[in-house]
Formats: sequence, C-alpha cells, structure tokens
Amino acid sequence: MDKATKEHFREKLLAMKKELIEALNNKYNEALELGSDGIQDTADEAYNLYNKNIMLGRVETDALKLRLVDQALQRIENDTYGVCIECEEEINPRRLEYVPFARYCTECKSELEKKGLIKM
Repeated sequence: MDKATKEHFREKLLAMKKELIEALNNKYNEALELGSDGIQDTADEAYNLYNKNIMLGRVETDALKLRLVDQALQRIENDTYGVCIECEEEINPRRLEYVPFARYCTECKSELEKKGLIKM
C-alpha cells in the first residue's frame, strides 16, 4: 500500500475515532441520566432499566469499534495495515474503504464467522 493511500485511511480512522469517542460519551451520559428525573413507579423503573441496558449495549459495541480503530491505526504505524491477520494476504481496498478497521480479508472473515471464532 502506498504512502498516500495509508494517509487516506489514517485520516479516515482518526475521524472515526473522534466520532466514536463523542458517541461513547453521549451514550454513556444518556444511560446514566435515565431514571434520574424524580420519583417513578415500577413500570417506569422497568422501562428505564430496559433502555439503560440497550444504551449500555451500544456503548459496548462502540467501545469495541474504538479498540479496532486503535488497532488499525497501530497497524498503519507498524506498516501492516491492509494485510489480513489470518492469511497475511492483502485486504481488498474496497473492503477497507467500507470497514477501515478490517483485520481480515473477506474469505478469512467468513470462515472464522462460520466457525464461531469471531463476531465483528
């Protein structure tokens, strides 16, 4: 991968990282605020707990994406970005354009998902 392409993906990943950090902060704060608006009956408490769990699940998903973005940025620094960590073949640039933090080529990802070894 040439230097300009790496820089393109580095900028894309840095923008994604910034968005994820903002989203994480917002979702976390929203989850904390649920149910803090005064006295509630049991139905309100159950509803707020349900929504809080959904929000925290989204926080967890975004936190995982943030880790993957950080790992991708590290691979750029290590000059291993765009290479499948399973088969060591180049990842299709179109895939990286869609999922810039991709660790696996399409074939390896499909195989690992079939075996239940990865989810994301």
